[in-house]
Amino acid sequence: MIADAGFDGLVLAPRMAEVTFQKQGDTVLVTAGAGVVWDELVREAVERGLIGIECLSGIPGTVGGAVVANLGAYGAQASDTFVSAEVLLRGAAEDTLQVVTKEECDFSYHDSIFGRESGRYLVLSATFSLLATGTSQLSYRDNRFDLEALATEHGREPTPIDVRATILSMRGEKGMLSNLYKSAGSFFHMPFVSAEKYAQIVAQARALDAEKEERLRPWAWKQADGSYKIAGGFLLEYTEFTKGYRRGAAGISPKHTLSIINAAGASASEIAQLAADMQSAVERLFGIHLEREVEYVGDVEHAK
Repeated sequence: MIADAGFDGLVLAPRMAEVTFQKQGDTVLVTAGAGVVWDELVREAVERGLIGIECLSGIPGTVGGAVVANLGAYGAQASDTFVSAEVLLRGAAEDTLQVVTKEECDFSYHDSIFGRESGRYLVLSATFSLLATGTSQLSYRDNRFDLEALATEHGREPTPIDVRATILSMRGEKGMLSNLYKSAGSFFHMPFVSAEKYAQIVAQARALDAEKEERLRPWAWKQADGSYKIAGGFLLEYTEFTKGYRRGAAGISPKHTLSIINAAGASASEIAQLAADMQSAVERLFGIHLEREVEYVGDVEHAK
């Protein structure tokens, strides 16, 4: 989000838009320019019957942005199929072209070396390895949707086209398709907490409203290391900042608690203030800080 007063800098928008498909046995290497619209790449891959990125359907942005942010949703991440990227390495005496492998990208939840070292790399293209045979790996489940149930619904293993259609429907119901509301999508990351902290959240939520806690299950997912990933929207449901909340020109989507919307020409500072108040409310109730997923450019928070 850019400050109302703008910022003192230069914006570069990569426009490389070539996409190639290279068959290698049961896999296909897909190389796309950084300027390719991410969902257009997903659509083309799905139409070719390729498996691996169909759960990332309907997400706005470009291939370059998907790599930098390690785009993720519904049990999948861009890093799951990522092979390598061609990048321009900046900051040395002379800019150089490099190919960076998956291991070198140091991917984590919604992050990568490109995000952590902002300004050092310019992603030019990325290569992904997709399956030409097999079935989609579906694991996502929340209190409204269960992707694993797709096979039962169709009476067969769902195709990538089936999965994409379901994901687009889910995103539409959650108000996360870009033509529904003026928003940057999910404003906050999902926090990860220890098993002890998870037990404290359960106890606090049930003390506040046990029926709501039960109705919104599952709102936490146990990880391999014993920690829990928490739905930030669940925590917000115990504050005043619930679906449909409005404060002047800024508000929260009627369909998704984590989606802050510009309802009527809100300024960047108004959006930032609402976000800060949402963070404070969750911190007061549960002792958890919701980290912003949206990046601020310029002095967004202190503008008047």
